[in-house]
Parts: sequence; structure tokens; C-alpha cells
Amino acid sequence: MPNRKISLTVRLTVVGVAVLAVYALTSAGMLRQPSPHFHFVDLAWNLLHGRMDTDTPRRSASQPQRSDDPPGYQAAIDRHLLGKDGKNLGWNDWASFRVLTLKGGEVVRGVFPWKDQQGEKSRQFRALDGRWMIIDVDKELKTGCVKDRPGARCDEVVHQVSFPPFPAIALMPLVAVFGYGVNDVWVTLLFAVASAVLFALWMERLHRERLIATSSGDRWWLAALFAFGTVTWYCSIRGQVWFTALVMGLTLHLAAVLCAQGARRPFWAGVFLGLGVATRTPLLFASIFLPLEALFPQGRPVWQGGREAMRKAASQILWFCVPMAIVGAGLAWFNWVRWDNPLEFGHLYLLEGTRGPTRDHGLFNTVFLNGNLGAALTNMPRVFFVEPYIAVSRHGLGLLASTPALFALFGSPRLRDDTPVDDDLRLRRAGLQRSLLLTLLAVAVPGLLYQNDGWQQFAYRFSMDFLPLLMGIFALRVQRLGWPVKALVVVAVVVQCFGAITFGRAEIFYYD
Repeated sequence: MPNRKISLTVRLTVVGVAVLAVYALTSAGMLRQPSPHFHFVDLAWNLLHGRMDTDTPRRSASQPQRSDDPPGYQAAIDRHLLGKDGKNLGWNDWASFRVLTLKGGEVVRGVFPWKDQQGEKSRQFRALDGRWMIIDVDKELKTGCVKDRPGARCDEVVHQVSFPPFPAIALMPLVAVFGYGVNDVWVTLLFAVASAVLFALWMERLHRERLIATSSGDRWWLAALFAFGTVTWYCSIRGQVWFTALVMGLTLHLAAVLCAQGARRPFWAGVFLGLGVATRTPLLFASIFLPLEALFPQGRPVWQGGREAMRKAASQILWFCVPMAIVGAGLAWFNWVRWDNPLEFGHLYLLEGTRGPTRDHGLFNTVFLNGNLGAALTNMPRVFFVEPYIAVSRHGLGLLASTPALFALFGSPRLRDDTPVDDDLRLRRAGLQRSLLLTLLAVAVPGLLYQNDGWQQFAYRFSMDFLPLLMGIFALRVQRLGWPVKALVVVAVVVQCFGAITFGRAEIFYYD
């Protein structure tokens, strides 16, 4: 037993050190300073000072640092607004709404979704509480609300960070010390290393339980596929609000899966997954995994075990739901205070609600399905006989192109000749695979209806929301990694290495 523990510790240490070294090397210059997209740092600073909103998008580039500014504030604003050529890029992905005081004294909060159009349509106002009104701001607004400007209309814009709050909460201790100088690139990278270690730990457990029959060497290959052959690599090395959320969500999801498999630690599974939902809302749909594991222990329906087994399953599900409910109540309150809607995080109000696809079709609609399916599965690179020889759409490569090792899922599982298999083991494998597959579909399908396919990206970044489930199925299905599978893993690593090096750096290889 001690030797096994030492062996496991060494294995996990090697995985962590190798991933840290490769990620840091390919991140290179991005590690030297915070990323340009500092939404979580901004939210953390304002939460520390008792505010839910932010004044950051009111600021301009190249202003002198003010005496009351937080440390590093103007530098962060300049990084966000100014491109490499010094041009102003504008504020990216900040949500906002209007607060209007009507002449009768009523205060309404909301947006003019068609304010960029002419006529009656431009005066349609959607309040945060869902009401629709017709408001002519030139005639119907009260004046005198602005100090020292008695003739000004009572029309205020409130800015918010629209992303779920847990990454900001996690950053609060660092932000309290370093202000806006917190290097989110390093924070993101360290979470990514933790994910690789958790994945390797999970593979070791599955092997110990005989659920996967891979050799020691094959498990190194699985760890390499996870860390270097999937979108995890290019997403983990750049910080930036969107990628930071995906990486932190991946870490929390893996921790939840480790606790939820076999319904071992339902309370902690609920804690980790609840925090995951507070990081990436699609992870809410992963909450079916533990109930499936509790209701089908060892792959068998729980009701075959009698009342005692059913009571145990009910207790496990209850303990899982307690922290999920607590986190859910906190998120609902957070959303209600900011948006008058417990289910709204704010993406509906990007560009003050005028974003075309969202305005016309909502956040989720079948009209987005075709484009999302291509981005998720089948988008391929363009190949030329002249420079740059290869080009990738900013909608990203599909999973089959960016991680071709997934083609191994379509083969039949192969075991080593010395691997004993009995009916109980088959049931356990089939049960876990079923739980993972159903949960994967629950997470992935709503994302295919979402108004954004991940643009801009090298490959389908939203796959990180279900990556632990997909890789778990891969390990269960591909029980033996022969040379054809290893060759596909090598190709996947080469493809992802190209993305990690070129995305956001070598624009010649990308097209709109």
C-alpha cells in the first residue's frame, strides 16, 4: 500500500509539472502581465467595496491615473481598450441597461432593443421585469435628477459584469492585495494544471476499480490526450474572462465527478458542482450525474436492492441537493438584485440589449443549431498550396478535426488478453458509461441551441463544459490504446499545439 501511494503521488506530480511546464512555455509572453479582459477582477473589486455594478466602461484609454483609482486600474483599462497598433477597440462584453425616471415619478429599468432603428420601433422599451412599454425619451422623462445639471433628463446607464460570479469571488483575496494588477493568466493556468492532475487521479481510480483495463503506459497517453490533445491547451494559457471561466469550470466539474462517481461523496459533489454552476451555468445540466449513479449503483437499478438501498439512494441525492440549493439561492439573489430576474446573468443585455441574434431570437433557439453543430463537430481547416497553406475559421475547428483521437470511440472496446471480465464488471462499466453519456447529452444539447458558437476560437471551446464526461467515456470505450489510437493522439497533440501557438498571435492563419 505505501508503494502504491508513492507511485500515485509521483505519477500525479509528473503530470502536474509537465503540464505546468508546457503550458507556461506556450503561454510565453502572455504570462508577463494580466490579460486585456479583466471582467472578473473588476467584479471582484466592486464586490469587495459593496457594489454589484461597475463604472469601468465609463472610462477612456490613455487617461492619467486618478488619485482615488485602485492600483493598476488605468493600466487595465488601457490593455482592454487599446490594440497593438494603438487603436481603440472599445469595450467588449460588458452588459448594461438604462434607468429612466418618467415625469409621473415612475422609475423603470430596461433597454431599447431597437434603438438603432427609426420610427416607433426605436421607442419600444423592454423593462428588466419583462414589461414592454413605449417611451419617448425626448418627451416623457423627468429632468433635474443630475446634480449641477437641472435641465438634464433622468436617464442613467448602469453597467454590469454579465458573467457568473464565482471566479470573481475566488479572486477577491488577490484583488484585495494587488488591485487590478492581479495576473489572471497565471491563475487560469494553475487551475488548468489542477484539472490535469484531477483527471489523472480519476483514471488511476478507474483502473484500480477495474473499470478501465489500460496499462500504466496507456494512462500516460490518456493524460496527454486530455491536457495536450483537446481544447484545454489553447484555452488554458491566455487568461481572459471567457477562457478563465471555462478552465475553472473544468476543474470544478472534474472534482464533482470524482466525488459523484458511485455517489461516494454526495455533499462534496454538490459543493463542487454548485460552484461550477456559479462559474459556468451549463454545468447545471451535469447535476443529473450523481442521481444516476445513486439510482443505478454498480449498474443495477436501486429498487432491486430493496428499501434499504432506496433509502440510501434518497439520502445521497438529498445530501447532493443541499449545497446545490444553497449555491442556487445565492445565484438567484445575485441575479435578482442586478437584473430583477433570478435566472438572468446579463448576457441578454450585452450591447445594451441591441445584439441582433439575441434580440431577434433570444439566447436559445433552434435557428442557431446548424452553425453550432458545425462548430462543435465538423468544421475543418482550409488547406492551400500557397502561404499561409492552412487557415482556420474563427468559428473554430470541430471536435473531430481538433481532437481526431475521438474517432477511436467508434470502434469496439479491446481488452488485454489477461484482463478478467465478469458479468458484475460489465454491468458496472455499462452503468458508468450510461451515466456519463446521458449527462454529456444533457450538458451539450442546450449549448447547441445557444446564440453563440464560441466565436472567436481555435476549436470548439464550449466542449470544456462536457470534457470530463467525454474523456471518461473515451477511457471506458477505448480500453486498450493500440498504435492506431496512439497515432491519432499524436495528431491531436500536433493540432492543438498549432492552436496554442497561433491563436491570438498569428492572425494570418485565421479568417472570419
